[in-house]
Amino acid sequence: MALGSATRHPQERSPLLRSYALGWADSHIGLGQDTVREATRVEYKRLLATFAFRYLPAEIGFGELTSSQLHGFISWLRARPGLHGRLSERTIRNAVTPLRLCLRCAREEGLLGDDVVQALALPRRRGRARAIPEGRFLTRTQLARLLAEIPKQWQLFFDLLASTGLRVSEAVALRWCDIELDGSPYLLVRRSIVKGVVGEPKSRHGFRRVPLTRRLASQLAEIRADGDGEDLVFRGPRGAPINPNNTRYRVLAPTLERAGLPPVGFHALRHTCASLLIERGLSPLRLQRWMGHHSAAYTLDVYGHLIDAELSPPLDLGVEL
Repeated sequence: MALGSATRHPQERSPLLRSYALGWADSHIGLGQDTVREATRVEYKRLLATFAFRYLPAEIGFGELTSSQLHGFISWLRARPGLHGRLSERTIRNAVTPLRLCLRCAREEGLLGDDVVQALALPRRRGRARAIPEGRFLTRTQLARLLAEIPKQWQLFFDLLASTGLRVSEAVALRWCDIELDGSPYLLVRRSIVKGVVGEPKSRHGFRRVPLTRRLASQLAEIRADGDGEDLVFRGPRGAPINPNNTRYRVLAPTLERAGLPPVGFHALRHTCASLLIERGLSPLRLQRWMGHHSAAYTLDVYGHLIDAELSPPLDLGVEL
């Protein structure tokens, strides 16, 4: 039996979960501090349609929703096949998130009780949740092997990812007006493309300036054609933005196999860039700004284990005490 905090007339039907959830996704404002990006709304709807709407009955209303159904939903997710066996814990958390947020909103409106909402709670991750698992970044030697095997038409794109640490969604959104090739070359991260939707970077800290090597700047200058500064730097076969998923499976995955390297995604190139910057001695604060993280504490949480833990030599103040 479902429990709700609101008392209803026996003939009064509670709102349908499906229509309520879609309306919630369109109007959700997060914590009320920043407007939720359109790409996030699209992703919430995709996750709801892919998981929650497939498991829960189409015509179920909040009055019929029970804790046992939500427990069953989580069990169903854990039993579903993924790319490499079962769905990963991260995928399960992503699948549950929009439904959980939606149910919290319904609880605030008196449509549900706490027990139903709490049924979607997942156990907290233990330890350093954001630390990079071993193998999620490449060594210098491995990176060199990867770049040597990349097809010629994709070399510049992968060189830029590895040397700048841009998220792939930021790289595919780059326009020529975002790049300065003269003097001290650099690029400006000002937008991203996620699932075909153009939007802002992941957060306000994602707006940043990233230096380019003269070699990379020279290669970019060679492919720059006369035209509008709004033109994309990297485009797919038909002039459309690059599709990261297609590129990962058609270019990155077979290249890794040819190079004899373990399977990794585009984000591993971002982690690799960060690890090489740490090796070069870049400070955590500058690394934070380079990567577009919201705080240096987050950067240390993610990459701190890569930083040399040895203490520096004694501090000599140059005076006798």
